[in-house]
Amino acid sequence: MGGRGGFAVGPNGNFAAGGSRGGIAVGPNGGIAAGGVRGGVAGHYTGYVSPVNVRAAAVGVRAGYYPYFTPTWYSAHAAAWTTARWAAGYNFWAPPVWGTVASFVGVSSPPVSYDYGDTVVVQDDSVYVNGDQASTAADYSTQAAAIADTGRQAKPADTDEWQPLGVFGMIQGDEKVAQRIFQLAVNKAGVLRGNYYDAVADNTLPVYGSVDKKSQRVAWSIGEKKDITFEAGLENLTKNETTVFVHYGKDRSDQMILVRLEDPATKKD
Repeated sequence: MGGRGGFAVGPNGNFAAGGSRGGIAVGPNGGIAAGGVRGGVAGHYTGYVSPVNVRAAAVGVRAGYYPYFTPTWYSAHAAAWTTARWAAGYNFWAPPVWGTVASFVGVSSPPVSYDYGDTVVVQDDSVYVNGDQASTAADYSTQAAAIADTGRQAKPADTDEWQPLGVFGMIQGDEKVAQRIFQLAVNKAGVLRGNYYDAVADNTLPVYGSVDKKSQRVAWSIGEKKDITFEAGLENLTKNETTVFVHYGKDRSDQMILVRLEDPATKKD
C-alpha cells in the first residue's frame, strides 16, 4: 500500500517512505513552496494545490464506499478505540462547527488555517506561515512531534467527554481510493484519540495526539511508531477536505490530503 512519495504501513505500524516528487510552486497568496529532495532522501516538501483541485480529489474519493467505523465494523475490530461519552449531539460523520470545537477545547482566538503549500510553505529548509518565517523545517517537525507526544503521554479519564472531528481518508497524488483512514476525536483538555485503519491489511492502530491551543496545530502519531507525525490545523479538521503535513522524523516532511468520508449508512455498497 502507499501512494507516490507516500508510505506503506505494516501490521505493526511501520512505515516505508518512497517515490519521488519535487519542484517549486507559487500560491495565489505569493507563498513559495520549494520541493525538498524526494525519493526517500532527507528533505521537506510543500507544493501548492488549488482549493478547486483539492475538492475535486475529495469528491472522487467520496464517490467510493467505506464501510468502516459502523457497529458492524467495531464488532469485528474489538481492539479499536472508542468511548462511552461522546459530546451531546455528536455526529461521527458530519463536519463539526468551528465554534463548537473551539469552545469545547477552550480555544478563544480566531481560527488559524494551516493550508500546506499555501499559507504554510517550505522554502530553503525554512517554514513560512502566512509569509513570516516560523522556524527551520527540522524544528517545525520537532514541534509537531512534541505536540503529538504530549497527547501520547496524557492519561484521559474514563469519564472524559469526546468531540468527534470526523473520519478521514488520506490520499496523495492521483489516488482515487482512500486506503489509509483516520477516525479522530478530542477531549476538553485538547487530547486527541482515535484510530488509524489500514484498509488493505485490515489492521487498526490507536491514534495519540493533542491540540496546541496557542498555535491551533493538531499533531498525532499512531501505534508505537512515534517518529512519524501527522499534523493539521484544528480549524482545517472542521472542513470537508484539507491538506495534511506528514513528518518522517525531523529530516523529511511531505504533504498529503485528508478527505472527510461520508456515513456508509447513506451509501450503497
